[in-house]
Amino acid sequence: MDGSISFNSNSLQTYTPSSGAGIIVNEINHSNMPVKEAALFSIANADKSAIPNVNYPSKVVTIAGVLTHTSQANLDALIDTFKGYLTGKDKNLDIGYGASTRRYIATVNSITITRGNTNLIATFSIEFICTYPFGKDTSLTSITNTLNHTSATLTVTPTIAGSAPTQMPIFTITIDAKTGTGDYVSIANNNNNQQIMLLNLGLTAGDVIVIDCDERTVTVNGNDVDYFGTFLELEPGANSLTYSDGFDTRTVDIVAQYYKRYM
Repeated sequence: MDGSISFNSNSLQTYTPSSGAGIIVNEINHSNMPVKEAALFSIANADKSAIPNVNYPSKVVTIAGVLTHTSQANLDALIDTFKGYLTGKDKNLDIGYGASTRRYIATVNSITITRGNTNLIATFSIEFICTYPFGKDTSLTSITNTLNHTSATLTVTPTIAGSAPTQMPIFTITIDAKTGTGDYVSIANNNNNQQIMLLNLGLTAGDVIVIDCDERTVTVNGNDVDYFGTFLELEPGANSLTYSDGFDTRTVDIVAQYYKRYM
């Protein structure tokens, strides 16, 4: 961890020795697991049970540190500024981790600040509640970048990374040219038979389809459209995905990416 941390684009690591003032975060706890919900159901006459679904609704991240300044008045002003940084709801909490940044969607749940009367240091501790329970990268990782594809199907076999139970892909399909009256586009996860399909939308050359499985939205040229099936969830490890369409001929660009998610 490189020690960098910010909330709602405000750095929480601002101390510089030359000024003798700023915010110092010296404790960051975000490696704990998210809150886990697993409903247990008894199987009749079988002397065992089953867990049909596991859900991770939230995660707690805590930080602690000190505020310091060159006078009591300046320290008091810094405390007010610091508290103002923390008022946002569902904002980006970015933490330097390894060689990259781990991003959480967070809201401050509690703040404790202890200010002494005879020194120029105040200590603080903060608890964040993350309504999006997984930390994720701030940049996308490519699954495929297939340009000028002319066949009715394309299967790719990516190895998916990240430690969260599922990774959520984003597909961008650009129709450069097409012929024929068949009008569907489909993406299938061959590992678990999930499939999402766009049908009878009057797709034409120049249309750009975005299927965002993380945000659970489907758009054509930026406009929400109806779809059939379910959003794809990719498990870490070997995966197999298939694009298909109903056109007679086509030239399409198929781009798939994802933000790595971590427990």
